Amino acid sequence: MPLNPLQLRGREAVPSLDLTGKGLGPGSAAVVAAGVSVNGVLKTLDLSHNNIGDEGVEALADTLSVNRVLTTLKLVDNNIGDEGAVALASALRVNGVLTSLNVCGNRIGPTGATAIAEALRVNGVLKKLNLDGHELDLPKLRGTDPVKTLDLSSKSLGPASAIIHDEGAAAIAEALRGNGVLTKLDLSNNEIGDEGAKAIGEALRVNGVLNNISLRYNDLGDEGAVAIAEALRVNEVLTKLVLVDSNIGDEGAAALASALRVNGVLKNIDLRLNKLGDNGKGVIRDAVSGREGFKLQM
Repeated sequence: MPLNPLQLRGREAVPSLDLTGKGLGPGSAAVVAAGVSVNGVLKTLDLSHNNIGDEGVEALADTLSVNRVLTTLKLVDNNIGDEGAVALASALRVNGVLTSLNVCGNRIGPTGATAIAEALRVNGVLKKLNLDGHELDLPKLRGTDPVKTLDLSSKSLGPASAIIHDEGAAAIAEALRGNGVLTKLDLSNNEIGDEGAKAIGEALRVNGVLNNISLRYNDLGDEGAVAIAEALRVNEVLTKLVLVDSNIGDEGAAALASALRVNGVLKNIDLRLNKLGDNGKGVIRDAVSGREGFKLQM
């Protein structure tokens, strides 16, 4: 598809440019990037449903590093992988104007998602981020737009959003690290998996406010349960933990039981509909035996 160089460079001033589904590849993306790098009026660029790949997004990332006008970038369904995501992350570290980024429908894995999540530590401008089908409200996650309760249940989040398909939890977890307001978070019925649980677990180690979290229906498995258990060993504020139907077996139960023996803060844990055998249930019961007011559901 022919590109309009005047619009790309801003000589024919348009505030938004829709190039969705135009069959654009890496070469065309490089042309777009070159134009946008000198464009002083374009605010929104939509390149969704093309095939720009990692090479194309790397060119766009170079532009984002110098562009001071573009606020919204949509790259849905563009065959972008980890290399492209890492390039975008590098741009986010220095870009001070982009407020909305949508990269869902790509093939970004944990490496790319983690890179983006780490970039959020230094980027305080981006407000909306879509990694795997649900737009994350970053100010609410960071606590800069204070809310005490946040419901992200049934949003198809992957470990890109705790970290990416095992793909959505890294961004959430990174934001939770510095959130000093949020007390209740519901991540039920997503797809964060064990990798997402590891990211959430790391955040729980340092978050000093969140006291209620639900991770039900997330297929955390024993590895995920172990990660959460390690966080419980040092977390001093979480009082309620919901892990219903999370594919946790006796190995995960043993890790949780060990953590519960040293954690004196948690008052409520829900482990129903998991794969706990008699041994797993037994060690959990023993760990909380004698605790007044403790609510255990299995």
